[in-house]
Amino acid sequence: MLKHLKSPAVNILSLGIISLLLFIPLYPKFPLLNVMGTYVAIRAEDVLVVFLLLIWFFHQLKLGFPSLKDKVGKLIIFYWIVGFLSLLSALFITKNIVPHIAVLHFLRRVEYMSLFFIALASIKSLENVKSYLWVILLSTAGVIAYGVGQKFFGWPVVSTMNEEFSKGLLLQLTEWTRISSTFAGHYDLAAFMVLVLAVLAAFLFGLRNKIAKTIVMIVSFAAFYVLILTASRVSFIAYLIATVFVFVMLKKHWWLIPVLIVSFTIMLFSGDIAQRYALTFNIDTEKISQILSPQIKEEVVEEVIEEVSIPIPIEEAVVKKVTPTPTLPPSATMVAEVAELEEWKPTTELAVKYSGGIRFDVEWPRSLRSFYKNPFLGTGYSSVTLATDNDYLRLIAETGFLGFVAFFLIFLELLRRVIYFLKKTKPGLARTLVIGISGAILGLLANAVFIDVFESSKVAFFFWILIGILIGIMKVSLPKEESKNV
Repeated sequence: MLKHLKSPAVNILSLGIISLLLFIPLYPKFPLLNVMGTYVAIRAEDVLVVFLLLIWFFHQLKLGFPSLKDKVGKLIIFYWIVGFLSLLSALFITKNIVPHIAVLHFLRRVEYMSLFFIALASIKSLENVKSYLWVILLSTAGVIAYGVGQKFFGWPVVSTMNEEFSKGLLLQLTEWTRISSTFAGHYDLAAFMVLVLAVLAAFLFGLRNKIAKTIVMIVSFAAFYVLILTASRVSFIAYLIATVFVFVMLKKHWWLIPVLIVSFTIMLFSGDIAQRYALTFNIDTEKISQILSPQIKEEVVEEVIEEVSIPIPIEEAVVKKVTPTPTLPPSATMVAEVAELEEWKPTTELAVKYSGGIRFDVEWPRSLRSFYKNPFLGTGYSSVTLATDNDYLRLIAETGFLGFVAFFLIFLELLRRVIYFLKKTKPGLARTLVIGISGAILGLLANAVFIDVFESSKVAFFFWILIGILIGIMKVSLPKEESKNV
């Protein structure tokens, strides 16, 4: 990695991207400045991003802003314009949002997507891309190490699961809580691992050095293990979609069988995620638990708020096992209020049940109602609260049909350019990485069906950097005349 950093292709913007690829995944979400009316805070990474945007602005000023002339860049700006019109419509027509909160949400989306321009402008050759990949590998290893430390050694958690936790409290996982590592929640961590696994799978096949290949394989396996620890059902499916796509497009079909066998075997014997899938598809959970964990005779009752178990303050971290009885356990009072005193069930079953219930009965209908109020421009950013658990419904509710179309024009252009690039190139590192990042995009789009991944700051920052890297790879890998088409 140090060899790549000494390359003449390394410039101030590429060093900025390297700093983001290290800082954003590894630095926990400590609040820097709270915003009145919401527990979404200004954080240290926001300051770093603004600083790099200033550097990018003065760098591009001398060159005439070439990165803004890129077709994907133009579509991103078009989406911002539609988003701004939606914001104005919400402020002066529908009037169902808190003005400063809506403006904050709009600016955050601009902030996330602006990293595309910095990443694109930073790439002068494939040497830049190689350095980025090694940095991604390093930061992923750090995220994995911290997640394992949380799970087995009681390392602290910084969460944004509710308003109190978002103040930067140091928490500790209980025995049953799913890990979040340096991320704000386990779903965000799982979405990040889906992106990373697709990219690393491609990087593995682009390497020739056996030691480097071994390192990438070890980190990839550890990343998959962390993905399993998050017990995210949708992210596991997204991982399968992304990985299968990468192997098929690279024509590494013989890798599919062992990878799928290992993936499903580890998933089935993980316990938590297997039980969630069993409950989702109405499989007999008692038989599953007897097969997977015959030695366990006690059921652990978890405390759940809405969908997931949450960590507790370190000074209150006491793990207790409770054997369910016909009398409702005191620790289940909050769940019981939601369940309206129905017959007590294991908490994982309740979590799975209400996970679907809150989406199908509350969040998704709320988004559709917002869309019906203003089909063209929506009801504005933040009008459907912080969570919708479907980014497509959130998109069409907040920015309407125009915002939905504007956003997906970006991905249609990406698809066109990737197809063109693959037709024009032969097997090699550039082609391999384009396929890997394309698989990562596909995985995130699958994740967005049940999770608001495009609003998760750490995931969104990383994703739009990847998009910039993708376009950069295609531009530097084709002759000048042909690169105009990508």
